[in-house]
Amino acid sequence: SNPEWGWDVNILDIQNNGLNIDLCGWGMNIEDGDYVILRNGDDTTRYVLTSVSYKKDPKDMWFGTADFAPREEAL
Repeated sequence: SNPEWGWDVNILDIQNNGLNIDLCGWGMNIEDGDYVILRNGDDTTRYVLTSVSYKKDPKDMWFGTADFAPREEAL
């Protein structure tokens, strides 16, 4: 949610009314199962990465897919 040098995410495509997204980003050690928190107006929306594929040049660039993963409400 706070892009900075070496950590950034861009949404490339939105499917199923926002339930699934294709994205690319920069940063090392990003893996399947990690969460991505995206700004959504004054709030945020959480997605879980379902696939991540790194590129060779630059080596910290990755492409992936993610599914909407709403937070569970606290009891």
